[in-house]
Amino acid sequence: MKLSFSMKITLLVILSIFIVSAAIFFSTFVFLTRSFSEEAKGMLTERQRGVQSDFNTLKMQSLATACLVGLNLEVAQAVERRDTPALLRLSKKLMEKVQPDFMTITDKDGVALARSHSDKVGDSVLNQLAVQKGLAGQETVGVEEGTAVKLSVRAGAPIYLDGKVVGSVALGFDLASNKFVDGVKEKMGVECTIFQNDTRITTTIMREGKRAIGTKMDNSKVIDAVLQKQAEFHGENMILGSLYDTVYWPLIAADGKVGGMFFVGQDRKLIDKAQSSVVLAVLLSAGAVGLIMIVVSIFLANTLTKPIKTSVAFAEQVAAGDLSQTLEVERSDEIGVLANALRHLVAALKTMIADVDAKRAEADAAAGKANVSRLEAEQARKDAENAKREGMLQAATQLEGVVAGITTVSGELNSQIETSSHGADLQEQRTAEAATAMEEMNATVLEVARNAASAADQAKDARTKAQEGAQVVGNAVKAIAVVDQLAKELEKGMGELGSQAKSIGNIMNVISDIADQTNLLALNAAIEAARAGEAGRGFAVVADEVRKLAEKTMTATKEVGQAISAIQSGTVHNIDMVKQASTAVDQATALANDSGSALKEIVELVDHTSDQVQSIAAAAEEQSAASEEITRNIAEVRQVSADIADGTKRSAEATTELAKLAEELQGVIASFRSEDGRPGPRNAPALAVKKTPAKALAATKPRALGS
Repeated sequence: MKLSFSMKITLLVILSIFIVSAAIFFSTFVFLTRSFSEEAKGMLTERQRGVQSDFNTLKMQSLATACLVGLNLEVAQAVERRDTPALLRLSKKLMEKVQPDFMTITDKDGVALARSHSDKVGDSVLNQLAVQKGLAGQETVGVEEGTAVKLSVRAGAPIYLDGKVVGSVALGFDLASNKFVDGVKEKMGVECTIFQNDTRITTTIMREGKRAIGTKMDNSKVIDAVLQKQAEFHGENMILGSLYDTVYWPLIAADGKVGGMFFVGQDRKLIDKAQSSVVLAVLLSAGAVGLIMIVVSIFLANTLTKPIKTSVAFAEQVAAGDLSQTLEVERSDEIGVLANALRHLVAALKTMIADVDAKRAEADAAAGKANVSRLEAEQARKDAENAKREGMLQAATQLEGVVAGITTVSGELNSQIETSSHGADLQEQRTAEAATAMEEMNATVLEVARNAASAADQAKDARTKAQEGAQVVGNAVKAIAVVDQLAKELEKGMGELGSQAKSIGNIMNVISDIADQTNLLALNAAIEAARAGEAGRGFAVVADEVRKLAEKTMTATKEVGQAISAIQSGTVHNIDMVKQASTAVDQATALANDSGSALKEIVELVDHTSDQVQSIAAAAEEQSAASEEITRNIAEVRQVSADIADGTKRSAEATTELAKLAEELQGVIASFRSEDGRPGPRNAPALAVKKTPAKALAATKPRALGS
């Protein structure tokens, strides 16, 4: 099917509108999807921080309340009496402000004396970390699993009476209650869940009208990221058949292990609904604009194609050979320019046809004249070639005579040069052999001289070392005496060091008592800060740091005391070792005296050996000097022979090159004659060349050295 120009324009516009609309729709969809997702992710991250902040506040309140109960004198006395009613009454009064979900008070053996959340008493709760640390005199707070309360924020503190730990208190908030997650949803507007391991123990998500408590996490990616790798998980997750934007992060227990995880999320239905509304509005707007543009494009296509069709019909008539038609299109745009061009084209065609007819007649006349000129030029070329051939033959005849003379002279010269070169090579070979022999002999003599000189030097060194050894032995005897004196003084100093170590131990006992008092004052400050509430929160942190510093001081004093005991033991051991060292010094003095006598005898033997080696070295040096003089003379003879041989070789190369040039000239002459097709005169007169007699050449041979 053949499409018209107007139809093509219309289809092109429609296609362009479709592509642009699709691009706008796709870009808008991607942008909105990304924007909504990023906004939801950022909002959930903020909610996550808020939940974690509330959780940390809960932990701080629990710790402060536990310290307040543990430092109360009436509570400590009631623990000592094992008075359960009094403990319940006192603890309830102390916890009015915070109101934790549970509280357990134990004796010093970890047996429960009172529970605010249960009537059960007399059982051991020593397996709980908060109780263990409280009985050890430490405050703690964290997430723990309990007997009556499965998972909770639990704080523990010791109960002191007269400076001794008589029990412990553990209290906190039940994470399995719905109070915490409902507060998060009410305040932040997101769903919240707390997991114990992978099981939901409290949540705001409903299933069939009930909280989805007891259900398990079924996404392995979340379990691997949060429970296995202790990392956060951000992303979409299918929860009980609904898609949520979610954030999961680990719930770290007091023992440092992962005890569960937190969740905050928002149903994707709300986000998808808002996103779909915006996308639909964009799609309807793009469709309306597209319809309007299609109508406008059809109108414009018809307006543009009508004058084009008229111009096409005119061009077809001109192509058929009809130049009598006229084009009736008058416009000021590109179509008008095209119409004017077609009219000018017809006029130009008419002019060109007339010019072609005139040029054809002129070309016929010029063709006849060109044929005559071509014949004359051919004859002139033949005459020029004949003249060139005659001149080349004459020059070849003269060159042939010159080449013959050069060839004869170069042959005789080459023969003489070969004779000279052979003699020079033989002379160079003999001198080289003599030089090699002298060099080997000289090397042997030098080696003997070096060995003798080295032996002499070694003998001198041995004598010097022996003398130094004798001196060292003497110095060693003196040094050993000094060491003996120092060992006695060291024994005296070690005794004084033991006395000083005992004094330091007494000082460390005083420091330990000060650290105990500082720890008690820090605990009292923490209680007062807890009573002050939010205003005393900063002071509570300072008090806690002071308490930690006191504990570190106590630990350090214990370690220093142990180190001092080790120093005292080491001092006694060192005194014994010093006595043994003094005995060994006396034995070393006797051995050093014997070594001095032996070294004196070695010095005398080395002196005699050194004199003999020096005589051998002097004789070897004189022989080496004579051989070096002979070697230099042979080297000069060898250099002269090498120069002569090099000159004869260069002369031989020059004559060889001259012979090659003569052969090339012969080839050129032969080519000249072959171009003419006939041989040149063999008896052409050669150029006279003066020959060099053989005797004269022989006189140029190199003379022997010294002749």
